[in-house]
Amino acid sequence: MRVTVSGGVHGNELLGIYLVKLLQREEPHFENIALEFLLANPKAIAQCRRYIDRDLNRSFSKEALESDAAIYEYERAKVLAKRLEQCDFLIDLHTTTANMGITVVLSSDDALSANIAKILALEYENVRILRWLSNDEGAFINSVVPHSITIEVGPVCQGVLDANLFFATKKVLLRALDILNKEERCDEKVECYDIVDARDFPRIDGEIAGMIHPELLGRDYELLHPGDPIFIEFDGKEHFFEEESCYPVFINEAAYYEKGAAFYLTKKSTL
Repeated sequence: MRVTVSGGVHGNELLGIYLVKLLQREEPHFENIALEFLLANPKAIAQCRRYIDRDLNRSFSKEALESDAAIYEYERAKVLAKRLEQCDFLIDLHTTTANMGITVVLSSDDALSANIAKILALEYENVRILRWLSNDEGAFINSVVPHSITIEVGPVCQGVLDANLFFATKKVLLRALDILNKEERCDEKVECYDIVDARDFPRIDGEIAGMIHPELLGRDYELLHPGDPIFIEFDGKEHFFEEESCYPVFINEAAYYEKGAAFYLTKKSTL
């Protein structure tokens, strides 16, 4: 099996970048997998920016890959799609400013990826599974490979490293590779969370008019009830949740301000 570990799809998410560089030096060996490492967005990495022209992790749609637009990430996506043609399994490393712990994100509905996620969630109490099976903004890098997981880790600021998260992520990543190498199987049902919608900040004429309420901040994966406060405007006016109970994730993610997502709503399920 040919496995690729990628970091730096977003150039200011340092954990994945430096973990890939470390493993390139350490050269871990697995008998049954051919392991490659990838630093996905070199220009953005060099400038410690999320992207140069457009989010690379939204640039793998058919339209983007066929586009002639002078957009650096579109051109980079074409290079990466070609390079990943022979990849059987991709593990893509990301960080978030939200309090997500270690989250294994599934962006496709396939048994091999789900199996890896389930074993990791069972073995590590700080690992959760999030299914993000559709994205209107554009296709993830995972869409060009048959099997994949994304390891999303936080909270950590953009452009900053966190030692505890770094070593915890390394441990989970190496275990994921070990599972693939040994072809381990899990037949148990495991809890997961399915993204169903997003909620934007209060806005006036398109400009943000409020913030995440202090009582919601940092409560990723905690049950949100009708009537709970979710936003507070700059003048102190509060907004309250008026929908069916759910579990919010990516609360106050810095990179999603531009995407119109203050947090995402999920429903708990089993995998």
